[in-house]
Amino acid sequence: MSLFNGKDLTDWPPKIRGCKFGDNCGEIFWVEDGQVKVRYDRYEKVDQRFGHLFYRHQFSHYQLKVEYRFVGEQIEGGPERALCNSGLMLYGQHQATMTLDQEFPVSVEVQLLGGDGTNDRTTWNLCTPGTNVVMSPRLFKPQLPRLVVRDTSSE
Repeated sequence: MSLFNGKDLTDWPPKIRGCKFGDNCGEIFWVEDGQVKVRYDRYEKVDQRFGHLFYRHQFSHYQLKVEYRFVGEQIEGGPERALCNSGLMLYGQHQATMTLDQEFPVSVEVQLLGGDGTNDRTTWNLCTPGTNVVMSPRLFKPQLPRLVVRDTSSE
C-alpha cells in the first residue's frame, strides 16, 4: 500500500510551528513531479518555524520505504543544525495535541542529514524529542549515528 498518491498532499496535513494544524503557511510543502518537496524560501525570516507532515491514519505495524535527497541552498538565517536536515517521525504524538508554538512533536525520528560538501556527517541518526530510549538497561540520551555522508563530487 502506498501512502503517497504522487499528485498532492491528500491525507498529509502539515503542522508548522506558529500555525494551526492543516495550515500550510508559507507553502512549505508541495508536490511536483511526483515528489513531496519542502522549502522555506517564502519566509522573510525562518524564526524556528519548522514544519511536519502527518499522515491522517495511525499504524501500529508497518514497513517504510523512502527515497530522499537534498537540493538547493540553506535558507538565509536558518540555523546551522537545519542544513540538509529532515527526518521520518516513526512514532509520535497525535498532531491534534501539539500546541501552536510547539517546535517538534514528541517523537522517535530517523534523522536524515545531507552532506555540507566538505565534512563527513552522520545520517540515519536516532532523534528523540521529548522521549526516552532505554538500552541495556540504561537510559540512552545521545543520538545514534548510523551512516556517514561523504562528499565524493571532487574525487
